[in-house]
Amino acid sequence: MKPPRLLLPNTIAPAIAIVLALTLAIALGSAAPSASAETLTRYQATPASKVTVHGTSTIHDWKMEGKIIGGHFEIDSNYPLETSAGKLPNLKVRSSAEVSIPVQSIKSGTKRMDEVMLEAMKQPEFPKITFKLTELSPRTGEHKPGDPLEFVSKGELTIGGVTRPVEMTVTMEKFEGNKLKVVGTTPIKMTNHGIKPPAPNIALGLIKVGDEVKVSFEWITARKMEAAK
Repeated sequence: MKPPRLLLPNTIAPAIAIVLALTLAIALGSAAPSASAETLTRYQATPASKVTVHGTSTIHDWKMEGKIIGGHFEIDSNYPLETSAGKLPNLKVRSSAEVSIPVQSIKSGTKRMDEVMLEAMKQPEFPKITFKLTELSPRTGEHKPGDPLEFVSKGELTIGGVTRPVEMTVTMEKFEGNKLKVVGTTPIKMTNHGIKPPAPNIALGLIKVGDEVKVSFEWITARKMEAAK
C-alpha cells in the first residue's frame, strides 16, 4: 500500500516559493559588492609635469630636470579631494597608481654629465624609472582650508631594474575643474638600486658624485574616465 501523498495547501506553496526567492536574492546581494563602492576615478598624466633631481659631488652641487612623467592615478570616486576640508577622513584611501619616467628625458644641460648618468643608470637595459603605489593614507590632524591635501604614500620604486620600497609625503589639489596636481619629494640612495655613483674619467677620477640624491616632482594629471574594478 502506497503512503498518501502530502499535498501543500494553495496558500502555503506560493509562500515557500517567495521565501526561497528572497533568500537567494539576499545571498546574491551580499556576495556582490555595490557598484558605487567599486568605482574609481582615473586621472591620466599630462605633458605639463616635471621632475627634478638634486645631487652633490666633490666639486659642486648639480641638478637634472625632466618634463615627462607618464602613467595614471586612480582614487575612490567618493573620497573628498576638496581643499576646503577642515579635516580629512582618517582612513586608508582606496587608490592605485602606476608612474613611469624615461631616464633619457632627464637632462643636466651638460652633454658629458648626461652621458655619465645614463651609463650609471644602465639606461639601455632599463630605460624607465617606475613607481607603483601600494598604499595611500591622509595625514592625520587638522588641515588648513585652502592648502593642498597631504597624504602618506607607500609604493615600489624601480630604478636600474632594482625595486625598493619607498614612503613619502605627497600633496594633492584639484584645479581647472578636471585636473589634479600631485607634488612630492624624497631622498634616494643610488646604491640601494645597484647604481654606483659615477666618477667621470676626468681629473684622474677625483670628481665623484654623492650617493644620495633628492628627487622632487610635480605631476599634473587630468580626469580621464571612471573605471570599475
